[in-house]
Amino acid sequence: MWTTVCETISKQIGKDRIVGPEDAEGRLISVTGEAMPPVPILRPRDTEELAKALEICSAYKTPVIPMGGSTGLVGGLRHTGKELYLSLELMNQIESIDPVNRVATVQAGVVLQNLQQAAEDAGLSFPMDLGSRGSATVGGLISTNAGGEKAFRFGMMREQVLGLEVVTASGQILDLSNSMIKNNTGYDLKHLFIGAEGTLGIVTRAQLRLRPHLANVNTAFALIPDFASSLEVRNRVEAALGNDLTAFEVMWPEFYEIATRHRTGRLPLPVASGIYLLFESEAGTARDPEAFETAMAALYQDGLVEDMAIAASEADRWDMWAIRNDIDAIIRNLSPFLAFDVSLPVSKMELCVQELETTLTTRWPKTRFARFGHMGDNNLHIVVSIGQDTISHKADISNIVYDRVTVMNGCISAEHGIGMDKLPWFEMGKTSSAISLMQTIRNVLDPDSILNPGKTIEPVG
Repeated sequence: MWTTVCETISKQIGKDRIVGPEDAEGRLISVTGEAMPPVPILRPRDTEELAKALEICSAYKTPVIPMGGSTGLVGGLRHTGKELYLSLELMNQIESIDPVNRVATVQAGVVLQNLQQAAEDAGLSFPMDLGSRGSATVGGLISTNAGGEKAFRFGMMREQVLGLEVVTASGQILDLSNSMIKNNTGYDLKHLFIGAEGTLGIVTRAQLRLRPHLANVNTAFALIPDFASSLEVRNRVEAALGNDLTAFEVMWPEFYEIATRHRTGRLPLPVASGIYLLFESEAGTARDPEAFETAMAALYQDGLVEDMAIAASEADRWDMWAIRNDIDAIIRNLSPFLAFDVSLPVSKMELCVQELETTLTTRWPKTRFARFGHMGDNNLHIVVSIGQDTISHKADISNIVYDRVTVMNGCISAEHGIGMDKLPWFEMGKTSSAISLMQTIRNVLDPDSILNPGKTIEPVG
């Protein structure tokens, strides 16, 4: 199927730029263990090679699936039977860290953790962070408009991007470079490609905004009686710490129990029936180092929290975040499951959780949950397992979840994107005119559906 196009790419770019189907088969394309079929992988070393590869693929009407760190959760890399894979793993250079202008220029294959370390070595910080930092790439983060643990303070990936270099389906290189926060000169085209999941163009290079390194980091775990109490706690902590508050995470009791079930050593807090909160602040050295502890003590003294643990060391801090980010524990204990990443007004989050629990357990009495999220920025993760039949009931369960979320003025994807898994529900909450405009944009940039077909939205015609 791919013989002619691969032979042409080999002649014009190099035979070593293609991984054969036998060597590609079995590579993971999802954190849940989904594997790649025997399909060739294109691996260009620079933008010009990538552009030439896409020009050839476009000429042969051969679609491609762009790959980042393969940490997605919505089937964004799932094969439909006709595409080649396009990996940017060789385009992994941190080209410059500019400490004066606080800008990093990086290729799209750079792993997030490597960028974080390079920024730290320069006395700066790249504030995007998430549990898959060791494998997630800049290109993937941009293409999904990732959120993560610090979006509450610093915003999503879109807010970190100053400029881009993008290659379109036809092989045209778009130079959208920019290193300034303010640049109000016409349409800001980079935003078309952020969150587009590789369907409008392939991000090859980015200028990213860096921040000062904040050495005064404080982290705490708290147990509160119910979700309603979390709203008052959030208001009190924000009032006390202001913009220093970086993360505000919420975990329901079943999530905490699953995440700590097989952990050795002392837990931050005992397993109980309440709601768990994890919050963190980052401040400069001029800040009162005791301000965080004072704010936490006030919560306890006023009866807003039932129990609390404050990280006494960096090791304590990482242990706390390891609980929050323990997706492997969910995979071990709840598989097979469906994972929902939704946004909701905070005022409706508890009601949504309660109504979904009632509806799902009424229909499937053995339903188990793991619920957690970035409460500070409206993001709720709901993991659902009804037993061995979970996947066969995917449509029914998804209809229940997304109907309830939409009725409550939420949206079906907060930070994971649409991919293939959410495509049947993509139009929920969107007007027909908005969908039509999206299709028009796709038609202009990728009329033959060369880029990641079957994901997000298809061109018309």
